[in-house]
Amino acid sequence: MGMTWSATAVDAQRTAALLRAPQQIIETLYAGYDADKAAGRVAYLDKAWHAIHFVLNQSAWEGEPPWNWAIFGGEPVSQDPDEDAPRHVPADHVRQIAAALATLPADEFARRYDAQALADADIYPDVIWLRDGDEAKDYVVSYYAELIGFYTDAAARGDSVFTSIG
Repeated sequence: MGMTWSATAVDAQRTAALLRAPQQIIETLYAGYDADKAAGRVAYLDKAWHAIHFVLNQSAWEGEPPWNWAIFGGEPVSQDPDEDAPRHVPADHVRQIAAALATLPADEFARRYDAQALADADIYPDVIWLRDGDEAKDYVVSYYAELIGFYTDAAARGDSVFTSIG
């Protein structure tokens, strides 16, 4: 199993409704998952999220906006510190993320990928970077390419994004 990253792009009207009822966000997004996926409003990075963040920011957890917003952006929608709450990335941040990612195409991202640096930084899932070689790199780069498309499309629609890691 493990920790995976997923996101759903949501229009302004639906975002406002979800933010008024944050306890229902996960249930609501899961209930609409198939329709959102069919509409191209869902992104799933499996376990590549941490490596993508690291390559973009050269840090396991920190970074500069808008690069660090791609994975860890937004505000938690719950005040419960024990809960792995979804995060809301507002539409203006989505546009900034999309613009930043557009300056780093997947082939350039691939050139920045460094398996040894990922292993040294204990990037989740730490066992694959050196063991799986090019296969691990291809895995991360393919999900990065999907992330570019997701944010590009969400920005074009003016959507905000709800993300979760769990």
